[in-house]
Amino acid sequence: MNPRSVVPSILEKLEPHLEQIELTWSAQPEDDRRPTLPLTPEGKVNVRQLVRDLGLRETLEQHFFRKPELAGPVNALARVQGVKPIGSRLLDDVADEGVRRRMGRNADEISDLRKALAEREALVEALRAENGRLKARLGLLEETGSMMREGSIA
Repeated sequence: MNPRSVVPSILEKLEPHLEQIELTWSAQPEDDRRPTLPLTPEGKVNVRQLVRDLGLRETLEQHFFRKPELAGPVNALARVQGVKPIGSRLLDDVADEGVRRRMGRNADEISDLRKALAEREALVEALRAENGRLKARLGLLEETGSMMREGSIA
């Protein structure tokens, strides 16, 4: 089979099969529906089993991952049934990479914020010490009426 004839021949078997799966899904009571697509233990569409159910060679399963015209109808039904679509691992990997990058940026920002906080805490401590010294001088001034000089005369 050349690559151009693969998609139509697969679709010829896939569309009636998906219609049957959808009818089975619709026949279930709405409050107790279970997915009728073949699933992996992780709750993803099991493409290998789907290819087997269609009576196709296992080597053709790759086309479900590479050709949107094959994955699209299956993924549409997967969304209706509330299961992870074909290629969801790739989507998860992309999302995970985005989360890792965001966490890296957040870690850098947290590090900068910790440094700024430490500087501010040191400044507050210095200001409290200066405030204490100034209160003591003010108290002495109020008691004696005279000012005390600090530092050397230049």
